[in-house]
Amino acid sequence: MAFVMRAHVNNTIQISNILLCNVTQRVSFWFVVTTPSNSSKPIDSTKVKNAIRLERNRINSAFLLNDNTLEFVDIPPTIAPVASSSNQSWIIVFGVVVGILGLASILLTISGVKRYR
Repeated sequence: MAFVMRAHVNNTIQISNILLCNVTQRVSFWFVVTTPSNSSKPIDSTKVKNAIRLERNRINSAFLLNDNTLEFVDIPPTIAPVASSSNQSWIIVFGVVVGILGLASILLTISGVKRYR
C-alpha cells in the first residue's frame, strides 16, 4: 500500500504511514493511510481509492490473487468482465465450409458447361 500511495499521492509516504486495523485470522482488515508530516491526519479516502484502483493489478500480483479473490470494499474492479461471444464458433466454421462447398459446386457446374460446349 505504501508503494501505491507513493506512486499516486505523495512520494514521501512510508510503511509507518499505513495503519492496519481490525486484523482477523482470515485475510480481512481495513487500513488508514496517514500523511507523512502528521501521523494523526489521514489522507482523503478518494485519493486512496483512486491509487488502489489504478494499481490494483500490482496488488493482486503481489499476493498472487485476482479480482475474484481479493476484494476492496467500495472500490469496483478495474478489469472488465470477460466478454461472451454472441456468435458460437461452430456457426462461423459451418458458414465457411458451406461457402467453400457452394463456390466449388458453382465452379464445377461452369467448367462442365464449358466442356460440354
